[in-house]
Amino acid sequence: MFYPIQAALNAKKIEKVYITTDSKEIAEYGKKTGCVIINRPRNLSGPLVNHGNVIKHAVNKVDKIEKYLKNVVILLGNTVMVDSNLIDKSLEILEKDSKLDSVMSVWEAADDHPLRALEIHKNTIRTYENVNRDASTARQTYPKAYYYDQGVWTFRKCTVNQRSGPNPWWWMGKKCRPIIRTWTAGRDIHTLFDVELAKWYLKNKSKLKHIL
Repeated sequence: MFYPIQAALNAKKIEKVYITTDSKEIAEYGKKTGCVIINRPRNLSGPLVNHGNVIKHAVNKVDKIEKYLKNVVILLGNTVMVDSNLIDKSLEILEKDSKLDSVMSVWEAADDHPLRALEIHKNTIRTYENVNRDASTARQTYPKAYYYDQGVWTFRKCTVNQRSGPNPWWWMGKKCRPIIRTWTAGRDIHTLFDVELAKWYLKNKSKLKHIL
């Protein structure tokens, strides 16, 4: 939690930092760092809750508190690969183009391209269902594809009630501008492998600025 909180607190364009959570430990830590806590209702608690519903609840809650709320940046709590520069850049892009609804950080797919997706059926590998698989083994021939990289979701507050964004990020609005970062610049933490990768990233971050 320390790293996304510090990224938000250090960003020049962020006025206040809120944390939405159903965890007492996270709430206590957030208060110590100067964040405002949004306690989630029971129907938005637990590990399987939909991100969008949590975000919509939080934004509408903040909108009642902040008189001049215009733009929102959402950060995940389980990644170290985000900093104040990325946050400020996303807000600058959104502020400069009034036609945009949102900005999202992504990476370009390579071996993880959708045309290479597989699934396990009856203990054997097969083409992932509903994927049209007439693809070359030369991935350079594929149409470009991108994935959200666990960095920033930055959007105008109104889009959270429109459900018009790219699936499954429906709160982002119709016109979402990408910030393309190097693979996998925004990896989040779910396993011990991710923890070790995060440690390496933090140790070498200063050397990586030119490619992030």
